[in-house]
Amino acid sequence: MNSRQIINLDSIIKLHAKENPSKTALIFVDIDKNIEETVTYHELDILISKTCNYLKENNYKKNDKLLIHIPNSIPFVILLLASFRMGIVAVTTNPNLTIRELNYQFKQSDSKNIVSFQSNQNNNTSSLNIILNDNTLVDFINLINKFDNKFVPENVNLTDEATILFTSGTTNLPKGVISTHSNYINKIKSVSSILRLNSDDRHYLTLPLFHTNGQYSLLAVLLKGGSAVICSRFSASNYFKIAVKYKVTLSTLFASTIRMLLIAKKYKYEQNNNIRLIMFAQSVSEEELKQWQNRFKINLIQIYGMSETTGMISANPIINPKNMSMGKILDIYKYRILNEYGKNTNPFEAGELVILGKQKETLMKGYINEDEATLQTIVNNELYTGDIVYKDNEEFIYFVDRKNDVIKRSGENISTIEIEHVILNHSKVKEVSVVGYPDKIMDYKIFAFIIPKNKEISTKEIKEFCKINLVSYKVPEKIIFVDKFPLTPVGKIQKYKLKEKYK
Repeated sequence: MNSRQIINLDSIIKLHAKENPSKTALIFVDIDKNIEETVTYHELDILISKTCNYLKENNYKKNDKLLIHIPNSIPFVILLLASFRMGIVAVTTNPNLTIRELNYQFKQSDSKNIVSFQSNQNNNTSSLNIILNDNTLVDFINLINKFDNKFVPENVNLTDEATILFTSGTTNLPKGVISTHSNYINKIKSVSSILRLNSDDRHYLTLPLFHTNGQYSLLAVLLKGGSAVICSRFSASNYFKIAVKYKVTLSTLFASTIRMLLIAKKYKYEQNNNIRLIMFAQSVSEEELKQWQNRFKINLIQIYGMSETTGMISANPIINPKNMSMGKILDIYKYRILNEYGKNTNPFEAGELVILGKQKETLMKGYINEDEATLQTIVNNELYTGDIVYKDNEEFIYFVDRKNDVIKRSGENISTIEIEHVILNHSKVKEVSVVGYPDKIMDYKIFAFIIPKNKEISTKEIKEFCKINLVSYKVPEKIIFVDKFPLTPVGKIQKYKLKEKYK
């Protein structure tokens, strides 16, 4: 696609609908209902226009905000793309939010309406809800079918707002991140280049589409005229079966889903498929990476990103990646790593990662209705990530910890990630989360919360294991066994909730 043809996100669909109308754009698989749906680029273009006319009849116009509160489905994609065509701002939220959480995001985002399924309806939120009876494409077509398939939008420019996505809220209330059309286009061009996407690719999307990772993965493969294979949810037992059936060529996972595949029984097609690479975010251990390669023999490429940059900031190269590294910073950015005094660090010296970009183009426009938080996060087009990292001599970046999760103990800075990696290597540990609790004498004490694989495990056993593998000041004072962790919608552990519950 010629970059001069991209004037906004909608132009991607328009071009492929014209040049390759019969090409499959979307495949949807509902694992629980055993439903399969397919949409071509031509059909997608028509469905988007009909949806625009439906929204127009519901008094929607450019710059209005529409909260899309539905799970992975083709209607989700159509509503998202229709918002882009109309110049509406799509506010995409987790369909499993509580009433309190949904009310907060609805009001904070200044949304005009909520689109939700009957099963997700929340009468306490808004009298303006647009309710869909089901998540099937057939039901959605019945809703919009009477509307004209031609729609002439207002001019939608690169600098116009495209989405508002709420941060995960691992440390406090979620903030609404405003991304522009330019944010998405710059990102998906970069991602498609790094992943070497082409029109034959089929990207297997099992992660939530309300999340930035799901959205830029979807749009990057559509940019190249490829196909998106969307699942209603992740299923370890169905993962490779679907991959083979729909001939997927790449996929995206989180650390938790990688672990689910590793502990699941062997699959018939796990080494007999067309997957050339899988991107993953969040941390897995070196041992888990070895297990993956030995069993599945599929390239795992670690990436790193955040909502404030519309996703990916760095990626391990496909050729000669470095295990345990987040890879190299994308070419659309420059970066610095700053120590606690604000000075640039040397290789292998940890500090906060600061990303230099341009607001509204490669960095978010800001947080909606939170000007002070925006000014604290972006200073002179530099975004302070809050992540502690270091680089090696070849500019590969390695994650150390969240800035707020570094434990300062008797003058020593201790990475919770390092302790977690050590404890995860214990054969009886399934998951672990390490936090610091304030202490009058030592600054902080170290607590390790553990989900065990079985009940035959003791605190003494874990402490002895830590003493063998960690210097003494990094050994946790307290070990607490739990059944589960409080999680964000994308599977990140909410450490502040652990602290609150056990303080």
